[in-house]
Amino acid sequence: MKPRSYVLFIGSSGPSNIAYHRFLKQRGYVLAAAQGYRNLYQANMHDGCEIAVLHQTLSEKELMEASHFVRKRWPLARILIIRAEEWRIEDALYDDRVVPGADPETLLAAVERLAG
Repeated sequence: MKPRSYVLFIGSSGPSNIAYHRFLKQRGYVLAAAQGYRNLYQANMHDGCEIAVLHQTLSEKELMEASHFVRKRWPLARILIIRAEEWRIEDALYDDRVVPGADPETLLAAVERLAG
């Protein structure tokens, strides 16, 4: 049986984000959190980051900075963004997207797709 993935949440936590965290932890995912993209330098991910989840609380600039950071530090990590609108950039700095307020099962399905 494959061990569960390491998931890093980036951005401020709100009630739905706390529900996401709890839901994924109950399913065996190993979680860490960084309140903002500047906190990524202190992120406690000794075993690596397989999936980075970027919250809708990040501005577009912060989203880009966080994506670049994740791609550079953990090149094999997949990036899931929680954002209402599609985000189109030429470098494809994210792999999947869910809308804010999506139920935890939708987030889990996206995480599992990315964990492959």
